[in-house]
Amino acid sequence: MHKDTLALERSLLEYLDDDRLSKAETRDLRFDLKGLPLDDLNFLRNRLFELARDRLTQAPDTAMAIVGWLDRGTKAINAELHQRQSTHQAWFTPGQDCLQHIIRQLNNARQHIDICVFTISDNRLSDSIVAAHRRDVVVRIISDNHKQYDLGSDLGSLSQQGIATRFDSTADHMHHKFCIIDGLTLINGSFNWTRSATERNQENIVISQDTTLIAQFQNQFDSLWEAFA
Repeated sequence: MHKDTLALERSLLEYLDDDRLSKAETRDLRFDLKGLPLDDLNFLRNRLFELARDRLTQAPDTAMAIVGWLDRGTKAINAELHQRQSTHQAWFTPGQDCLQHIIRQLNNARQHIDICVFTISDNRLSDSIVAAHRRDVVVRIISDNHKQYDLGSDLGSLSQQGIATRFDSTADHMHHKFCIIDGLTLINGSFNWTRSATERNQENIVISQDTTLIAQFQNQFDSLWEAFA
């Protein structure tokens, strides 16, 4: 996580101490948000709700003030996200860029991860999926039935650990390679979730926060999830 994100989180906690986020503090927050990576903005927005929930538990009599604090904070972050919602970034292999950016997105997930990939056999990615599951992120995986029992496949292990997993049951291939994080971030490209994709192959991913594009991929995921039930 970017060091400025941690500093902003501390500032938000300080603002929460008096149960308000003033107009001046909101202006300062908007200025500071401009330097953050997109995935950190999404993390910080989710963190606002966690902080508000904790504060409400401690001081329920200040509910209206906390709601105002939450409203100002989320509006500031949403405004910055809206300005960048058409931003797309691409990474390529061989090399670690694709792997590291996928892991970073998985580690930042707070609510939902929907994964639709041909196969998963890179333990580094599987470990991040399991870690998300253990912190109560709802994870769903769709994959190809022909890869389910491949040597080195992690799909069986992920399923055994309680992660919801469904497989294409046709003679054809479920060849997608995309992932949706918290309904806010899309990862898509040729990159298979394997070590060879990182170390040897010519592959790519594109990471996008475009809301229209994410909705289209989410519809496809939900359709396949029902079809492979």
